[in-house]
Amino acid sequence: MQWKLTTSLIAIAASATMAHADGMAQPSPDPVVVAPAPAPVTDWSGLYGGLTVGYAMGSASHSFSNAAPTDDSDPTGLLLGGFLGYAVQSGNVVWGGEVDMDFSDYSGSFVNNTGATSQGVIDGNWQGSVRAVVGYAGDLGSRPALYYATAGWAVGEFDFLGGPSVPVPPGGGYSEQMNGWTAGVGVDVRLSDSTTMRVEYRYTDFGTASGTLAPTFPAVTMPVDVTQHALRVGVRMQF
Repeated sequence: MQWKLTTSLIAIAASATMAHADGMAQPSPDPVVVAPAPAPVTDWSGLYGGLTVGYAMGSASHSFSNAAPTDDSDPTGLLLGGFLGYAVQSGNVVWGGEVDMDFSDYSGSFVNNTGATSQGVIDGNWQGSVRAVVGYAGDLGSRPALYYATAGWAVGEFDFLGGPSVPVPPGGGYSEQMNGWTAGVGVDVRLSDSTTMRVEYRYTDFGTASGTLAPTFPAVTMPVDVTQHALRVGVRMQF
């Protein structure tokens, strides 16, 4: 009996050991890894508008039909205006159109006293544009951002004066509405669901104005080439 009992205990222990070994030999199932959901892309589509303030600096190259010295009046000044646009979005790509208008004190002048003398003045009254906009919806730090490029038609109204450097001020001039092109880049950074901060740089070539220096010098024509670099900051509202 004692021998049978010992044999039974040994058999039970061996069975338990083999079962444990079988359990150890079986590979454990791989853990289920759940991929994080992609971050939602901010919606930039729809109608929007805003206000901007900017600073412009550029070149206004004056020449004269009577061979007086050419020179550059180097205009600078503040721009204050607004913009209105509409955007369509597909994934991270955003495109649309935008119009803007600025009132300005963009102005400059020169006096050239070498040889045959000359002087010239430029004063900007207003300027605007109609542009296409293409952008990428991403992030800037922890905030949603729209990085964009823009280009299109530019228009502006300027007053021009010119004549010999004596007498002062110049004796005659003209006003002209100029047409050209503009292109630039910018970023809109979302501050809330409907409010965005904008920073934008644009280069504008308004083309060449031309008119006489009436009433003092009606026979003298003064063409002026006008270009501009402008940096604007503003607030964009989503409607």
